Amino acid sequence: MDEIIDAWREYLENLEDWQVVVEGVTPKQTQCGPVYEPESPLPNRTETFAISDMRDIKVAYPHYHKNGETEIYFVIEGSGLAVVGDEEAWIEKGSVVITPPDTTHYTIPNEGLVMMVINTPSFKAGNIVEPTESDPAVKFNKERYEELAGRIL
Repeated sequence: MDEIIDAWREYLENLEDWQVVVEGVTPKQTQCGPVYEPESPLPNRTETFAISDMRDIKVAYPHYHKNGETEIYFVIEGSGLAVVGDEEAWIEKGSVVITPPDTTHYTIPNEGLVMMVINTPSFKAGNIVEPTESDPAVKFNKERYEELAGRIL
C-alpha cells in the first residue's frame, strides 16, 4: 500500500490545477458529487484514478466496496469529515484516507472538498454496496451516520 500511496502522492505534489486534468471529461453524476474518470496520468499503474468533486454536496452516502477493493482518498482542496468504519477524521488538503475492503465509509464536506480517488484493484461499480441498517460486519453505524448527516441536512 505504501508504494501506491508514494506514487500517487508524488503525482499530486506536482499537480498545479486538478481542473486541467478533467478538462473535456464528462463527469458521472453520483451521490458523492460529480466524479471525473480521465485517463490515468500514471499509465504504468494498475489502480483506477478519478477526481471526486464534492464542492456542491452536503453528505456523501455511506457505502463499502466488496471483492477486495481498497479505496484511497488524497484531498486536493477543501476540508471535511471522513468516516471510515468507526473512525472519524478531519481532512484537508494533503490528507490521505485509506478505506479497506468491506468497510463502510462516507464523507461530509465542509468547504470546497475535492479529492483524488484511487482504487486497487481497479474500481468496479458492481463492487459498491450501500448498507441500509447498522452492520458490524462492514462497520456501519446507522445511528451515527444519521446523527452526523442530520446536522447538515
